[in-house]
Amino acid sequence: MSLAASLGRMSRRERVLVGVLVGLLLGAVVFVFHLIVGTEVSSLQEKIGDDRETLTEIYAKSHEFLAATAATEAMREIAGRNEDLNLKLAVNEVAKRISFQSRNRKGEVEGTKKLADVMQFDQTQETFLSKKKKKKRKGKKKPDDTGYYRRDQPITLSDGVPFKAVYELMEKIEETEDLLFVTEVELTRDFQDGRFARKNAQIVVSTYYYKGASDKATDAKKDG
Repeated sequence: MSLAASLGRMSRRERVLVGVLVGLLLGAVVFVFHLIVGTEVSSLQEKIGDDRETLTEIYAKSHEFLAATAATEAMREIAGRNEDLNLKLAVNEVAKRISFQSRNRKGEVEGTKKLADVMQFDQTQETFLSKKKKKKRKGKKKPDDTGYYRRDQPITLSDGVPFKAVYELMEKIEETEDLLFVTEVELTRDFQDGRFARKNAQIVVSTYYYKGASDKATDAKKDG
């Protein structure tokens, strides 16, 4: 039976009810469609807004990132040059520029000395900073020692030295361009003159360097 025939057999009231039901159904479908589309559009607009804020924040901080990156690259370059740095010589050259009034056992001033004159350099120590295990290179027995290292130079002061001279040494060391740092200081105040540190004071000067860059370049040339 066709739809037209079915409608023809209905009363006027039934046809009105069917028309209303069909209209409501179509209205519900249109409403649901618009609701879904509207929700998706709102979600998309919100996401676009969040992305815009993120990009704006990234752009605002980009100069800070570039500055930090440049500083990191500069530090790596210095560390690469520091592999052959003679730490004893570097510290000694700084200490030669620092003078102080020396005293005898009675506490009397007996002349002027250079800080380098009372420095005793102990055995230099090397520390591999990478936490990764060393891997052997293919075809070679030597382990891969590429990475960052710290070189420590312990120093003992063989005579009493004014605290002022020690502080000046620390400042001048950290003002150098060779990544030198005072990493440990052990001083005891002199009982006769509190301005002096007693002899046998301990100072450790450290530097950081990168080892392996030249070896990699050499290996690359050999492979080529």
